[in-house]
Amino acid sequence: MQNFIADVGYPGLFLLIVLESTMVPVPSLLVMPFAGYLASQGQFSLPGILAVNSAGAMTGSLLSYWMGAVGGKPLLLRWGKYVFLKPADIEKTEQFFARHGAWTVLIARFLPVVRHLISIPAGIARMRLGMFSLQTFLGSAAWGGGLMVAGYAIGKNWESVAKQAKRVDLV
Repeated sequence: MQNFIADVGYPGLFLLIVLESTMVPVPSLLVMPFAGYLASQGQFSLPGILAVNSAGAMTGSLLSYWMGAVGGKPLLLRWGKYVFLKPADIEKTEQFFARHGAWTVLIARFLPVVRHLISIPAGIARMRLGMFSLQTFLGSAAWGGGLMVAGYAIGKNWESVAKQAKRVDLV
């Protein structure tokens, strides 16, 4: 991953974060620390990585939001019964997002798997786009920035930390 990120540069990093912010399971837990490490080696800048992370997360999240807003509800109303979703469940989701959507989106940005999917139900519920965008930006910048700084701080100890992380990842 380190070599890939180094080879593709900022455009590739942007693409990986866009994919991570949609339903494609590209783990930011791998991408952002590597980018931070590469910044510690002088190949990237921390502000540049944070800007790319924020722009990529917004792009992917808005794409997923749009998919939820345009096609999500009709799709779930038609096919949801096959995965045990009832129209009442969709209505409850919409009501939940009307009351708690901002906090839900912000908190979801810190949760594995949920961060990949949260934009779709937000779109289905037609959460206010301005609030969705603000919470997405804040959560994504904090999460990605923290991972980036961790990778930067690890610096020269990268190899030993990567070995330990691989063991944890296998579990």
